[in-house]
Amino acid sequence: MRVRFYVEKRRGENGKLLTTRRPIFMTVAFHGKRVLISTGKFVDLKWWDPVKQRVKENSPESKVNNQWLDSLVYTAGVVWKALASLSGKPGVEDFKGEFEKLKPRFSSGFFDILLLFLEEGSERWSSGSYKKVRTFYQQMKVFEKETAYPLNFNTINATFLDKFTAFQKEEGKASSTILKMLNTLVWFLNWASREGYNVYYEYKQFYKLFEGKEEQRKRHLHYLAWEELIRFLDYKSGNVREERAVDLFCIMCLTGLKFGEIIHLKKQDVEDSCLIVRKGNKPARQVPLNRHAKQMMRKYENRFYRENAALPTISPVTMNKYLRIAAEKLQLKREVEDPDDPGKSVPLFSIMTAGLAGQTFIMNALRLDIPAEVITSFTGISNDQRVKVLQHEIAKNEIKKFDQLYPQ
Repeated sequence: MRVRFYVEKRRGENGKLLTTRRPIFMTVAFHGKRVLISTGKFVDLKWWDPVKQRVKENSPESKVNNQWLDSLVYTAGVVWKALASLSGKPGVEDFKGEFEKLKPRFSSGFFDILLLFLEEGSERWSSGSYKKVRTFYQQMKVFEKETAYPLNFNTINATFLDKFTAFQKEEGKASSTILKMLNTLVWFLNWASREGYNVYYEYKQFYKLFEGKEEQRKRHLHYLAWEELIRFLDYKSGNVREERAVDLFCIMCLTGLKFGEIIHLKKQDVEDSCLIVRKGNKPARQVPLNRHAKQMMRKYENRFYRENAALPTISPVTMNKYLRIAAEKLQLKREVEDPDDPGKSVPLFSIMTAGLAGQTFIMNALRLDIPAEVITSFTGISNDQRVKVLQHEIAKNEIKKFDQLYPQ
């Protein structure tokens, strides 16, 4: 298969060569056949480079026009690979039909489509999601300006990932923050692909390529020891919101439920001996209540909240804020690894989040010799990697007991 571009040369009624706003055509040659495709783009002859078969770089809108031509070449390659897998030789109409299905439907650049994404989602997203994408737009603008790396759909590849992560680290961003930015990028690119604006899919390998993802998996998991959790169970401050945040956190630590599951519990989901966790409207699993969890739930059994919720609602940001306040008051100053800067130690109270609850439940369950498969049935995550990591941590600590057998 060979792809070429050319500008139509035609003379007007006066016999002179027409030089302004000439259409750009693409030809695809294969198996002795030739397909002619209109690109939908126009250019003055003086701005066309017949050798490179692209619009000259000093031409107005050359960047957008050449990006569009590049995307058509890529689409032609995808169509050719798809048709090559057929038993018979494809014809001109076969190629045209598949090309029309797969070609991108918009020729503007990366940032134009990102603005469309922002506009399209503004009526559906929460204010937090809208602000996140708007901030991401500005971050990508800064990245392109500071690095001179051209941001097009076809340049969002492994090279981009290397440059992007290197630039963000130079700016002082932690691996976890960079991963959040990549999550937003992948969210946008998935939307752009579904809507037909993007035909490049190398970004789907980002999570495998991003070393920070592996670093996070290997990083030490934080949790509360049982005696630290007991301090939270007995916590009293006089601040209603603060105490509610601590109560919800404790219930999560005692049941293995996630934040989203806790705040969606209804009154009818709370039974004498267990909690019913649902997916949609259907029960997904039953989580038994131990004595401590029952005691925490009783505090709210005669209180009523919107939509028949079993527990008071709170945002994750607010919950994390109050957890740090409470942990500092409780003098939880044990030195732990900084999640955003491995190798650096910080006091436990400074990294308190709702996410520690799951690890706290798992670690204390393992120390009580509860089987791993039972623990994962409580957390609702099959093959929960946190269980394996914390099992390994316990094993490392246990093996150190051999050091005491033969004192030197």
